[in-house]
Amino acid sequence: MKNRKLNQIFKGQPKTSVKFNRNGDIRVDVLINELTPLRAKLADKSASLLTLAGLGYTLYDTARTAGADWIMWIAAFAVPLAFYPLTKWSMRQQFKRQQRVRFTKEQFQMGSWPFAKRFDRQLDHSFTLPPHDKRDDEKEAIQMEVLRGRQRGKLVQPEKYYGKSFHLVFEHLGERFDITEIYGEREAKRALDRLKSIDQVIDSITGSGSGTPLSPENEWFVIAGDLPPNKEE
Repeated sequence: MKNRKLNQIFKGQPKTSVKFNRNGDIRVDVLINELTPLRAKLADKSASLLTLAGLGYTLYDTARTAGADWIMWIAAFAVPLAFYPLTKWSMRQQFKRQQRVRFTKEQFQMGSWPFAKRFDRQLDHSFTLPPHDKRDDEKEAIQMEVLRGRQRGKLVQPEKYYGKSFHLVFEHLGERFDITEIYGEREAKRALDRLKSIDQVIDSITGSGSGTPLSPENEWFVIAGDLPPNKEE
């Protein structure tokens, strides 16, 4: 019952699996599947190349067609361009990077065997989301590119990749350990909120911290002279 309830709480993204062993010990596995800034850039360039290749093919095929009219020529231009958003979305899905983390009562684990890093959850730790380290460098590069474009009389609007990216970080005893890079503020905050929630819920279930109560009786704090809550009601 508890297993089903927790899996229901942690449905959606990032993909989360909650399990209990025979001793009742909890294990939570999380699969973070998101773009990094570099992979987002590569995906978009790939989508552009595929679109250009498709455009070249449709124009070549139309040129070889006897009696091709203006409607066919418009279609040869329009179809590949119309499919660009779908191509871009598809390439971004293909370029996503997977990172696995695992929670138990005692440990937090990053990565998979044999390269996994394990940390003691009983010691001081937290999850944070600082801006990407290359954000300022990219900002300067974009400013220079825009300036050169203006000097040539061209409007240049480079895409920001690192400017829209974050590091998902596990801080342990004041030391920073990067879990992964995530492109997109919404995706990054979603992953951060999930890890924080799991951390709090495990503390609540195992009694190893204040945690997040899952039911009303968990919110009861006994004070001298109080009666404990009636769990049968």
